[in-house]
Amino acid sequence: MFAWTGCVLIGAMAMSPCLAFATGASDAHARSDEASRNAAVLGRVWGLVKYTHPALALHEEDWDAALVEALPEALAATTPEALEHAVSGMLRRLDDPLTRIEDAPPAGAPSGAPRPLSRWVGEVLVLDLDRRYANLHALYPAMRALEPELARARHVILDLRARGTEEARWMEMSLGFLEQSLPSEPVSAPAERLRQYSGFPAQRGPSSGDFTTSFETRMPRMFTPAPGTPKRSVALLVNARTPLTPLLLALRTSPRTSLVAQGALDESTTVRVKRMRLPGGRDVVVRASERVFPPGSRGLRTDVTVGNDTAPGDAGPAFQAALRLLRTGPGKALPRERTEARVTPRSATVDVSSTTPYPSEPYRLLAVIRFWSVMRFFHCDPSALGDWDAVLPEALSQARAATDAREYARAVYMLAARVRDGHVFVAEANVPLRSLAEGNVPLVLRPIEGRFLVTELPAPEAARAAGISVGDEVVSVDGEPVATRAARFRALLGASHPAAQLERVASLLLAGADGAPVEVMFQGVDGRLKESRLPRSRDFLPFLREPPRDDAPWRMLEDGVGYADLRLLRAESVDALLEAMKDTRALVLDLRGYPQGSTWTLAPRLNTRGATTAARITRPLLSGGEGRELRFQDTLPTTERPLYGGRVVVLVDERTVSQGEYTAMMLRAASGATLVGSATAGAVGDTTNVCLPGDICVLFTGQRFEWPDGQPAQGTGLKPDIEVRPTVKGLRAGRDEVLERARALLRETTRPAGSLTSSKSR
Repeated sequence: MFAWTGCVLIGAMAMSPCLAFATGASDAHARSDEASRNAAVLGRVWGLVKYTHPALALHEEDWDAALVEALPEALAATTPEALEHAVSGMLRRLDDPLTRIEDAPPAGAPSGAPRPLSRWVGEVLVLDLDRRYANLHALYPAMRALEPELARARHVILDLRARGTEEARWMEMSLGFLEQSLPSEPVSAPAERLRQYSGFPAQRGPSSGDFTTSFETRMPRMFTPAPGTPKRSVALLVNARTPLTPLLLALRTSPRTSLVAQGALDESTTVRVKRMRLPGGRDVVVRASERVFPPGSRGLRTDVTVGNDTAPGDAGPAFQAALRLLRTGPGKALPRERTEARVTPRSATVDVSSTTPYPSEPYRLLAVIRFWSVMRFFHCDPSALGDWDAVLPEALSQARAATDAREYARAVYMLAARVRDGHVFVAEANVPLRSLAEGNVPLVLRPIEGRFLVTELPAPEAARAAGISVGDEVVSVDGEPVATRAARFRALLGASHPAAQLERVASLLLAGADGAPVEVMFQGVDGRLKESRLPRSRDFLPFLREPPRDDAPWRMLEDGVGYADLRLLRAESVDALLEAMKDTRALVLDLRGYPQGSTWTLAPRLNTRGATTAARITRPLLSGGEGRELRFQDTLPTTERPLYGGRVVVLVDERTVSQGEYTAMMLRAASGATLVGSATAGAVGDTTNVCLPGDICVLFTGQRFEWPDGQPAQGTGLKPDIEVRPTVKGLRAGRDEVLERARALLRETTRPAGSLTSSKSR
């Protein structure tokens, strides 16, 4: 109190020690934020290069080292120029002149009146394509008007010296009209090769999806002249902004074609590139493909190069060189040129902390950047990421601030939880959720009407001995109010939607270190508070607990209705189930949990609708840095066995996740099943994973499933036809209100008894 009062009293002075301290702390905080923003910029560049540049397909470890080495300089940068220097240093590791930082290209508006599109200089036809048009309708007749002149031209200068991006764009479109009229012999463009990802291949262990990465080679384009085209020589007059289209590259395979450059020439307009704007206004340019020139091509080797600042007109050296080459002919063809990007192999700077639970700072930042980049390019549902750009600097700050392995793991959990995906699952050293749940207690909790209640007793004798009953409400855990503890878990456990997240929180609310007891305060059904000391064990972790094998997976209800628990039903028992249910008029299938893989056998036996498609699958594709989607259908299995013809009702809720959700989709497609309950978890699709420094791997959804008509399931969950949720009152009364509503539904409608009918007759 005295120290605080002293600061207030002295605060009226011009500069007090307290004010100086506060200002210093504020400055330090601002500097830390700036450093994290710098690291985020470097990280975005790193991710763009890592999953785009062709050379990195075989040199991934080198690129990790490049980031680790560049991070200290980026963190210390206080100006855009200093940050740019750090980015440049990282890019130099590629040894690729095309991947670089450069000024943003100007629009290049032409000055003065445009020159004529075509003109004759003696016997040479000169085509000036450095002009813009009002629209494509104006371009089309202008290019068609050139055809009579080209038909009689034996020498052509094609002036393609663009002054900016707009002119280059119109040049590219103009050249498209000359693909038949300009060549005088068959020519072939070089092939193009680029990296392609079909989903993101799992980095550890198998994946439930067939995700691959490969090189895609786009075959050479062939250009064949129109019949009667005379033999002609062509001089290409270009500069650094000229769009060197496949047509122009193909012409270079002909000895009749010369290349004159005004200024230095590189590959930037012959291959695909990706651009990213840096804070200082300049652009990072990243190679996204490479060219493989055919034999005999001189590629980008010019016949003549003049200075960029030389006179551009007809009297200038570039134009005069083009005239001279047309009259004397170009030199002999040079050896075959290949312009594949190359990486100079270099040993990575290996830090042993990259494999320890608490990596050094650069490797902690690498972990954040790698996870962020993989989600950016490969998560199957972009809407699950929200404002993903804003997440990166925040997550980097948290990773930098981590002082030990537990805080580092927490930073990874918090980052992963920002992805709205119920499949996101963090494993540390191959142990799922180790920091959160090494063991759990022999109780099952669920969120019901905003309260965490005991709903099942996996070890009933132990629960009774502890005085715990179904319906008891958790009030506090180890002295911490349950609301506070739940909020902390929500920050660490992601899900596709809030209700599914609460379900995940409830499942781990009492978890902790294996073998360590937990003190839980309950409010009983009678309203009294009671405290229990419960042991934790790995045997009670929800994701490791095996379903009981001795419970009967089906039973008969009244009114000719059967019930089967798909959490227990196995594929080998489907025939016995349907034989037992053959005279029922309806079947209730309980999917409020994870199934045992029986649906691939069960759904065909329920397919009275003759359905062929169970779901539509959407997978992210990344080709040359461009993101697209691959869509295909997943078909229902067929059967020769008799079909069940009764009505089908499926019970679902937030515990219906992944295979459970796909099971519901298959049953709905096959039988037109009615869904009763609440929205499912919204994590339905094949999974993959990304591994990070510190021996951490994170599971996520690699491709999403949708209803056959394209309606979403990932992120939203399957919406029930009839919504009903358990209540506190119902639970404490021993009622299953969801099952009750399904039975009431079946009483409201009538349908003949199921009977097994031949699948062939349908």
